[in-house]
Amino acid sequence: MRVLKLFILLFLVGFLWADRWYPDFQRGVETAKREGKLVLVYFYEDGCNYCKYMEDVVFIDPEVSTLMENAFVVVPVNVEDIPETLDKRFRAVGTPTFFVYDPRSDRIVMQIFGLQETDEFLELLMSACRRLERC
Repeated sequence: MRVLKLFILLFLVGFLWADRWYPDFQRGVETAKREGKLVLVYFYEDGCNYCKYMEDVVFIDPEVSTLMENAFVVVPVNVEDIPETLDKRFRAVGTPTFFVYDPRSDRIVMQIFGLQETDEFLELLMSACRRLERC
């Protein structure tokens, strides 16, 4: 019973949180500008175990998910179907790769490559926020 409750909670958190992802980069940027947030561009690949770990473990951590919800607009990009404009701009060389993009200055402020443990990922995101005074 306890496992079922945990599963339902994780499903709901993931479902509600994923609703704030913007698969269209331009729409994500417009939303981030309007809400005073940064854009976290997340390059992933179907079948990538490291990506799955990030999604199933790291992203649902309460501190990580709260920071991502409050300070970022997430734009997921499947590397198997990257729009040409994003491919030229971000140059993801593997998965998972994350770019923290500041829509106000139109620049990439941080790149995070590969699997990150929860504490490391949280610290990197907080560092980007502090650098731009967004959290």
